[in-house]
Amino acid sequence: MRPSPAVVAPALKPTNVKTRAPSSQDAAAPVDFDAVAEALRAAGHGPGQEAALMARFCRPVAVRVLSDHTQAVASALTAMGVRPGGVCVVSALASAETLAGVAAAGLKPWLVDVDPFSWMFDPSHLRERLPEAPGPLEAILPAGAHGRAPDLRAWAAFRDETGLPILVEAVEAFDVIQSAPVPVIVGLPSGEGVFVACEDATPIVTMDAPLFEGEAGLELWPRIRPRLATAAQRLRVLLLDAPIGFQPGWGMSWISQSCALSVPDDTAPGVLSRLAQAGVEATGVTSRGHAIADDTPVADRLEGSVIVVRIDPDLDIQGLDDLADALRSAVAG
Repeated sequence: MRPSPAVVAPALKPTNVKTRAPSSQDAAAPVDFDAVAEALRAAGHGPGQEAALMARFCRPVAVRVLSDHTQAVASALTAMGVRPGGVCVVSALASAETLAGVAAAGLKPWLVDVDPFSWMFDPSHLRERLPEAPGPLEAILPAGAHGRAPDLRAWAAFRDETGLPILVEAVEAFDVIQSAPVPVIVGLPSGEGVFVACEDATPIVTMDAPLFEGEAGLELWPRIRPRLATAAQRLRVLLLDAPIGFQPGWGMSWISQSCALSVPDDTAPGVLSRLAQAGVEATGVTSRGHAIADDTPVADRLEGSVIVVRIDPDLDIQGLDDLADALRSAVAG
């Protein structure tokens, strides 16, 4: 059984920089601030966006902002010391990017079923399944459900119990992720790039993946969030008379641009087709890919009864009315 990683305080400045007394030449020489910023970013201590992200957490964390979701998964798993050829436990509702990242780390994704209410799996469910793993276990990758986040403290306790590295994927859960006792991948409000955070700085500072160079959208989030919440509540009202369900708390206690909607059983493929004809972009909830599949009756049912629509925070009242009409018509059809 693998020992659990030691928790260390995040490094606040590079340890490989030697200091010396300033000289008169130093005072006269111009400082290349761009070079200094680049050196800090390369060491995982970039200013600005990283500092703002760290400030969101209730405990000190190390943060690295990366450009690609798939590469972030692969790099994080590798930094956590997984051994290629083993098995990584993944939600049966995991995204294609997650599955690709697991494979890029040299692991075989093992898809396990989810809870019918939370659409996630938890440690108590997984504890019964681990002895039946189809190979040597190397890691566990719990995934959030379209903005709802797993219980990270429970997963930290399970890591300590089993010794297995645990990486939580919560790409849509920027609104609610404020702790990181285990490494967690979160999407940026701008919709481009992700960041990886953890109270243990060791895997964060050793990750090797392209850094994100664009705008994270952090300064816009205080404006975007209330607009998303208002749009969500209006959409709920507009669809009260339709056989369409929303995730608990969406638009009220938490929000994301990913709106997962329950439709009557086995109608999701037809609803998606009719929405496409109406010019509304929507997707299903599963991307099985090349993975080892467990018996997944709940995920199979959700595949036929859940669709996902992206909500634009700038959508006006008429746009929301049109979206509600398209959804109602697609389900009725």
